[in-house]
Amino acid sequence: MPPSIILFPLGTSSAVPAPTRNQSSLALVLPTGTTLLFDCGEGTQNQIQHLKSSYSIKHSKISKIFITHLHGDHVFGLVPLLTTILNGAGGAENDPRVLGKGEEGRKRAVDVEIYGPRGVRGLVRRTLQTTYTRLEGGFVVHELLFADEDGDKEEGEDGEECLGEVGRGRDIHPGKDGFWKDFLEVDNFLVSAGEIKHSVPCIGYVLTERPLPGKIPPEYAKSISKFKPELIRAGHPNPMSFLADLQRPEKLGLELTLSLPDGTVLTRPPVVRGRKIVLLGDTSDPSLIAPLAEGADVLVHEATNAHLPGIDPSTKEADTYEAVEERARSRGHSTPDMAGRFARRLGLGKDEVREGLLVLNHFSSRYKDDEADGADGMAMRIMRGIRKCAEDAWGVEEGKRRVICARDGVKIEVKA
Repeated sequence: MPPSIILFPLGTSSAVPAPTRNQSSLALVLPTGTTLLFDCGEGTQNQIQHLKSSYSIKHSKISKIFITHLHGDHVFGLVPLLTTILNGAGGAENDPRVLGKGEEGRKRAVDVEIYGPRGVRGLVRRTLQTTYTRLEGGFVVHELLFADEDGDKEEGEDGEECLGEVGRGRDIHPGKDGFWKDFLEVDNFLVSAGEIKHSVPCIGYVLTERPLPGKIPPEYAKSISKFKPELIRAGHPNPMSFLADLQRPEKLGLELTLSLPDGTVLTRPPVVRGRKIVLLGDTSDPSLIAPLAEGADVLVHEATNAHLPGIDPSTKEADTYEAVEERARSRGHSTPDMAGRFARRLGLGKDEVREGLLVLNHFSSRYKDDEADGADGMAMRIMRGIRKCAEDAWGVEEGKRRVICARDGVKIEVKA
């Protein structure tokens, strides 16, 4: 069975960092060990430093960074992290390398690729140049342009190319359906994106794994073992390797089968649908991305505010759920109930391959980590209440654990 995908929430707070929650960031570790980073709020690299001794999160393994939108709580850690990954240091005011005037940076390999909405390239360039930062590695910034941004950019809008930047990067336009489909492939995963509604231009990302080899029936091993001596005499020193060959059809030819001496035919098991993970940025309405996100196995959705009467002491007596939702929407955000309804709309985990999982994040800074005040303290009761709101809206069966309230530094495993 292929290795699990690991989600590492690095920051699960909303606009303001809290003692138990950092600003927005999530690392996704693919089965190959490649690490993709989604958003990069202030303090993200500190979180990585804290985690690297316990888990496989390391600066050096981050090769792709995806930004959902340009609010500060999602990008203020981007250039500091990039500087660390690429061994950056302060330079001199008149250093041509800092000004991007030399050829040194253009000859480098690309160590880090950044993807995000219009403006992220200029943000990176201007921050590096304003701080006279010299980088030893190479990077490139690609922008996903919305349909109404199809025109040419004004000269100088992105700022000047800077040291370490290996070319200008791509301007990626959406298709006629409004989606940026399969704009990237990383280690057997196709990356697509779509617009979601927030108070500023915002993007959600969809990772779709290519089909996986089917599971070999246990009786196949017994059948091969039965004829092991004959197969060895026929020139197959390790007959059990045929089990792996059945999952790699190029080894068996077009027939996709293995015939044994007694006439038994072992056929290649059907492939299994790969995993599909949807990671949304801040949103008050993600419906635009729904056609791209349908059939997902994992949905990462914000839940900034919740209505928790009788649980959260900060709940105002006059507040209703409708008032809390309207307040969240007016600021471009969601409640856990809204996240649950969107999970239901997507048919999250509805097929028989694997159960769906809804991961909530981007909590108001007043919602502390589950164990901030003990195993059964107020924080734990509030987070249980938030999870229950999403479960009820989604329609999760009693006793099923299909909603997770993300915690900084606590990994989430997505099995094949």
